[in-house]
Amino acid sequence: MTESDMTQATEVIEHCGHQIRLAPAGLDWIAAVTFPDQRSTVIMAPDREAALNKAYEWINLQLAPDKTSE
Repeated sequence: MTESDMTQATEVIEHCGHQIRLAPAGLDWIAAVTFPDQRSTVIMAPDREAALNKAYEWINLQLAPDKTSE
């Protein structure tokens, strides 16, 4: 897959103000989660649904209050 094919196949989804870029990568799917002013986090999964669910879960964990500081 060329870079232009990958760009066309990439799907951008917003969740809680953060971008998730989903794209097929061979037999797997990649979700690149972007937080403002930070590097992207890359998540791989065997299918689109699993990649998206893992990305949602990761964002929600990052946004959750720190329970260890109580």
